[in-house]
Amino acid sequence: MQIVFSDIDGTFQEMGQPVPEINKTAINQLQAQGDHFVFVTGRGYDLVEALMIEEGISCDVIFGNGAGLKLEGQAPILANCLPLSTLETVTKILENENIFYFLHTDQGVICKDPKNYQEHMTALTHKLVSDLGDRGTMIAEYKQDYFLNACIHAQDLLAYIKERPTINVLKIELMEASDEKIEQLRILLQSEPVSAFQSFVQTLEVVDPLATKGAAITNFMKAFPNAKSFGIGDGENDLAMFETVDVSVAVANASEAIRTVCDRTIPSAAAGGVGQFIMDELIREDVVYETD
Repeated sequence: MQIVFSDIDGTFQEMGQPVPEINKTAINQLQAQGDHFVFVTGRGYDLVEALMIEEGISCDVIFGNGAGLKLEGQAPILANCLPLSTLETVTKILENENIFYFLHTDQGVICKDPKNYQEHMTALTHKLVSDLGDRGTMIAEYKQDYFLNACIHAQDLLAYIKERPTINVLKIELMEASDEKIEQLRILLQSEPVSAFQSFVQTLEVVDPLATKGAAITNFMKAFPNAKSFGIGDGENDLAMFETVDVSVAVANASEAIRTVCDRTIPSAAAGGVGQFIMDELIREDVVYETD
């Protein structure tokens, strides 16, 4: 058996662009021959579910960078979420540094009103546009709209969580214009019981040390001890996945750190590299796939 673990943002789908048709075809054909396709993403399950419904995709999902698992036909399971004690220490650091951050929970994404961080947002926009051009403009516009219209706003995020004990926090995330500031925050967080890593552009994620893609895949593979595993990604949060799978695969648009350590490089996310890799190398010729 073959199991393909694939990141979403920047790997399976390029930001602001449609999912390449070859990716969807490849999933269907891989599953038709008895193999598995699994999304492994930093997204919360609600965002993954919306994508899968829109694109007509059905597969297992590891979400929140390993804090949650959703098997087909079963309810999502959460594990290794951030405890309140960790939230208190980490948010105190971020508050002292006047950082705009947001909490990914099983009941939505929570942040402060982004209108109160306009200087921060403007600097972030300038950084994204300077580094990525038109793509940076698109990302900045999408993120600002997301923070403003898709998130739950609260003046005191920690108090909001304390008042709602049924909420589970999968991760803390922030977007910061200054690369130096991101590195400074990583150093400040080293003494805390968390794992901090960069994922999307100018993004730092903070999770429980056991809530990594590598740990989640290791647990997933216990049910398939003889399967060959492939991991496809593009960012620093995929390194733990690369260390776990049999074959690590980076899309062409991946960061240099990822392309340096991977076993294979495939075409970019925008070009449908995930689907091309599966179709060219993992689909058996004797499998007949029936379309509707």
